[in-house]
Amino acid sequence: MLAYLFWTVVSFFSGSVMYSYLIPKVFYKKDITQISKDGNPGCGNVFTCIGIPCGILCLLLELAKGAVPVWLALHYVSPDDLMFAGVLAAPVLGHAFSPMLKNHGGKAIAVTFGTYIGLCPQSMLLFLLAIPFVFFSTLLRITPHSLRVMTTYAVTLVSSVFFEEKTALILGTAIITAAVFYRHIGDYLRREKGQYGLSVFSVRLLGHQPDEQEVSHTGKA
Repeated sequence: MLAYLFWTVVSFFSGSVMYSYLIPKVFYKKDITQISKDGNPGCGNVFTCIGIPCGILCLLLELAKGAVPVWLALHYVSPDDLMFAGVLAAPVLGHAFSPMLKNHGGKAIAVTFGTYIGLCPQSMLLFLLAIPFVFFSTLLRITPHSLRVMTTYAVTLVSSVFFEEKTALILGTAIITAAVFYRHIGDYLRREKGQYGLSVFSVRLLGHQPDEQEVSHTGKA
């Protein structure tokens, strides 16, 4: 039990290191939470606001902070035990509720991919996340981004029930999904409420974009 608790704590603090906030702050003297549109301390905003080289570095570090502790933990504890769910979810929780930013963390997409990379080749979760993520971003495109992410994670969770044998990994995926939903639903309600869209190969099937009056009313609420 102590071993699982140890690796859960290690994984949480690994995830809580906000590289996409620290690197622009230290090397470029820029606060990514202040200069980005949504204030998210994630590598996507680093690509947009700082540049591609810094964005790639931050992306690799965000992946690594999820992959490394999970991969190391697998050498000492078993993913068959339910307590491994905490080890798997901890990097995502650390990122989403980072003590470094007073619990105001990021949206946890890159670090989720990292944790699933750390499971390879013992689990298919990486592919169960990547396939719907690509599908809903290209072939059957869902907009806005927050709805696309939440749909992707919901599909991944349902798929894990059918394709993942280890209960601990399904439970860990459920915790991760809840954390990602929490981080994205707030963004949707604040910035994108009432918007939705569905397109196939860039052909719009349905959607709604609030007019200026609706947006103004939402902003005042």
